[in-house]
Amino acid sequence: MKTKTYQILAAALIAGVMSNLPVRAGYVDITVNDGIPSSNYGSDPRPGINESGQVTANCVADASWDLRAIAFDVNTNKLMVVSGFNPQTTNEGIGIGDIFIDTNKSYTVPSRPGNVGDGYFTYANSTAGYEYAIHLIDPTTGNLSYNIAALSGASILQSTGYTQNALSDPARLVASGADKIVSSGLFNLTTKTDAQVLADLGINIGTNGGTNYVFTFDLSSVSLASGATFRLTETCGNDLLVGQLAAGVAVAAVPETSTWVMGFLAIGAVVVMVRRNSKSSESVE
Repeated sequence: MKTKTYQILAAALIAGVMSNLPVRAGYVDITVNDGIPSSNYGSDPRPGINESGQVTANCVADASWDLRAIAFDVNTNKLMVVSGFNPQTTNEGIGIGDIFIDTNKSYTVPSRPGNVGDGYFTYANSTAGYEYAIHLIDPTTGNLSYNIAALSGASILQSTGYTQNALSDPARLVASGADKIVSSGLFNLTTKTDAQVLADLGINIGTNGGTNYVFTFDLSSVSLASGATFRLTETCGNDLLVGQLAAGVAVAAVPETSTWVMGFLAIGAVVVMVRRNSKSSESVE
C-alpha cells in the first residue's frame, strides 16, 4: 500500500515539475504575407506567405534586396529577422529600416500625399498607431546597438524615399522627445545559406540564392501578451516584411539553472524513496 502511495506522489510531483518547465527552445516562423503587390524573382515554399524570393512591386527584384522571414522564440522573448539585405551596409545610400511593433491591432499605413515626388516625408505616429519601435543606431559603422522606444501619438515616423514604394512605409523612426527609451542592447548578427536557415533554424525560405543575414533582438522589456504585429522595411522601401505573433504566447520565461536542478533533484529523491520502500516491502514478505 505504501509503495502505491509513493508511486502516486512521485507521479504527481513529476507532473507538477514537468508542467512548469518551458517548451523546447527555438524560433517559430511568424512571417505573413505583407498584403501589397510584389515583384517575384524566386519562389517561397511556405504556403500563402510569398515573402522569400519577392520584393515590393516595381522594385529591384533580386536576393540582395529581399527581406525573407521573421521569427520569434517564446522562451527567450527574442525576435529574429532573416534578410538578404545586409543591415550593416548601405546600397546607394540606403540602409535597413527600424522595426515597428503594433500590440493592439491598430496600425494603418498612411497614404503618401499627392504630387510629393521622391524624397522622405514625415508624419505623426497617431496616424499609424504603433506602440514600439526597435531603432537601430547606425549599424553601417559596425555598431550593432539598438534602442527599443515606446512611441506616443506624437512620435515622428519617416516614410520611404520613393513615391512608387510608398506602400512599404514607415521606414524609420525620427528620434524625438516624444519617445521613451524602454531598453537598449546589442543585436546578434550571423550569416547563413538557405540550407543552413532550414537546418539550423527550421525555417524553409527555399533556395532563392544569396547570403542570409540573420539578426536577433531581445524583447524581454516589451509586453507582447496581447499579441503583436512586426513591420520592417529597408529605408528605401524596396521590400516589406511583416510578422504576426498570436496573443498570449510571448509570456514564457526560461527558468534559472537552479530551478532545473532543484526540479530534477526532487524527482530523483522521490524515485529513490519509491525503490527503497519497494525493497522494504519485499523483505517483509
